[in-house]
Amino acid sequence: MLPLDLTFVVLSVTLQAVERVELPPFPGSKLEGAFGHALYNLACTQPHRETCQGCPLQAICPYGLTYAPRRPGTLAVASLATPPRPVVFRVAYGEKQRLEPGDVLTFGMVVVGHAVTQLAYLLAALREVGQRGLGRTGGQLEMTEVRSVQPYSGAEALLLQGAALGVNLAPIVLGRADLPPVSATSLQLQLRSPLHLKVDGQMAQHLHFPVLVRALQRRVSNLEQLYGGAQSVGADFAQLPLLARDIETVAQHTSQVSQLRKGSRPEQKSSMDGLMGTVEYQGDLSPFTALLRYGEQLGVGKWAHFGAGLYTLAAVP
Repeated sequence: MLPLDLTFVVLSVTLQAVERVELPPFPGSKLEGAFGHALYNLACTQPHRETCQGCPLQAICPYGLTYAPRRPGTLAVASLATPPRPVVFRVAYGEKQRLEPGDVLTFGMVVVGHAVTQLAYLLAALREVGQRGLGRTGGQLEMTEVRSVQPYSGAEALLLQGAALGVNLAPIVLGRADLPPVSATSLQLQLRSPLHLKVDGQMAQHLHFPVLVRALQRRVSNLEQLYGGAQSVGADFAQLPLLARDIETVAQHTSQVSQLRKGSRPEQKSSMDGLMGTVEYQGDLSPFTALLRYGEQLGVGKWAHFGAGLYTLAAVP
């Protein structure tokens, strides 16, 4: 088994529309971008700088830690061009949304490892996201509540509510021991948002289990080495992909979806492609429990930080 020491907190965020808000089918990138701007405005004490690099406060600034994490030279992740962020938005793919005044928008956000120490700033930034406005019309929303949830037991803790000044900074923290085992010999992967994995430089069309395991192992170990206990440094990363060859892909019912993604500037546009649907695997899946469950909460593949590559696990009778 891959050694992993990684904790995380799952938040459920509810905003209520004050004005009309129009959102694309996959609003994760807009939410993530708005959150980044809000956090920067709250946390940055040197806005004259063009980047966080070289800032003496980068190691303790909530924005620097979240959006410009340093690459530690002693860890495997030092080879990454862009380290993964410790905040993950959980927004499923769907239809375009039009929120009228009074309608609510609910989404999830996962805070990983050491980033939980910045929870007060993160909650303040979430409140500001709605006040700044979202979507094509820039409609405003008000914060209704933020809850910390245990996705497997159903336990909840209220962290922030409406205009109340009080904030609860004691969320439900989950670790590897809190992840339920995957004991079924037949398992269905239900893709809730576009999954983009690369094989030989191209987007994988066939989600064979070794392809998924390698992607999960890379993402989870990178996060663990940056924001967790770094137990996976020097681990044998070949063992699980070899075991994964014994897992059979029984069925794959997926289709490719594509959505235009707009950047912070009008000329910045790109296409977000990925697979949606279901994939069914069969075999001894117990050695992969930690990776599969971490991926279920943290996503996998390209654009995972704003909600791509989300899936749900379901046992097949």
